[in-house]
Amino acid sequence: MVTLALSASLLAVGGPVGMAHAAVPSGCTGLVGKFSGTVSPGCGTPTPTPTPTASSTGVPGVDIGADGWITYSDDDATSKFGVTGTVSTVDGTVQSDGTCQFDGSVSSSSSGTAYEQEVGYNPTTCQERIRTGTISASQEASLVSPADTNATPETPQADSTAGDTGATVDPASGPFSDTGAADAASSTPYSNAHTKTAWIDPVNVTITSLTTNLRWPLYGHGGSLSARNNAYKFKYDGWWTSGTPKPTFSTQSDGWGTGGAETFKNTDFEKIVIALLGPSGWAACGFSTDTAVFKHNVHVYGKRNGNEVSTWHDTKAGGCSNLVHHRRSTGFGWTS
Repeated sequence: MVTLALSASLLAVGGPVGMAHAAVPSGCTGLVGKFSGTVSPGCGTPTPTPTPTASSTGVPGVDIGADGWITYSDDDATSKFGVTGTVSTVDGTVQSDGTCQFDGSVSSSSSGTAYEQEVGYNPTTCQERIRTGTISASQEASLVSPADTNATPETPQADSTAGDTGATVDPASGPFSDTGAADAASSTPYSNAHTKTAWIDPVNVTITSLTTNLRWPLYGHGGSLSARNNAYKFKYDGWWTSGTPKPTFSTQSDGWGTGGAETFKNTDFEKIVIALLGPSGWAACGFSTDTAVFKHNVHVYGKRNGNEVSTWHDTKAGGCSNLVHHRRSTGFGWTS
């Protein structure tokens, strides 16, 4: 029964989990930035980490080219929603521990959810390819992570815009003229927005996710702030987490912000991949025996004029993390 459960987990997850910034050979640290030419695997170190070849993966939904690029071929945005948005190459930043970090920020003043999914990653050059587009609220709802079904659920997990944290805010001290009609309203107008990031396995099963939500008053009105953080981890496999942070508020000249960060570590996934796929599984995992680690760091800012700004700083690392790709969705409304 245990074997069946582990096999089912692998089939559902498709590959071991890892940190959102994949490990980079130590010789690349401080050397990798924006590239105009070819960078050799290992960045020229005497004993570079072996780079998997195109024939070494055997994992559905993941292809590894001779140029070192890992392509995630099964993309939710394309297969489910028909999104054909722009694909661009983004340069990451190599951290002191050798991981490759990608930071993002987006602002919005209109309805609709901005959607971004990683469709390619190059651990040697610390670059990723992302598809960016727009999806509807109903389409985003179909991507919502299920309620956490682990024995120790992530908290808080409130369901409504009442949130898990609240605070009272005063009216703006001076006139706020973005919209006179709203200023004259008899009741306080509000808006709400979210930032969500997720790590996705090769067959598009969410492994981990973290969402931060904020509700705030508009146009200089006083009122109340509400915030909620929702975390999720896949039901199976051996997990350790740092715990879901209770949201707090930051005050800015033109609004407020909230956010949270959480680390997920997995000790079982790579073992399962290697057990079921043998040498090809180990090659697909980058020949690493390190614990897989995913990190989420998400923030959302609500402006008095109704705009919202979302930022994120996620990373992945450890064995088999290269098989997992990143997704984010941001915009108005609450989600989990």
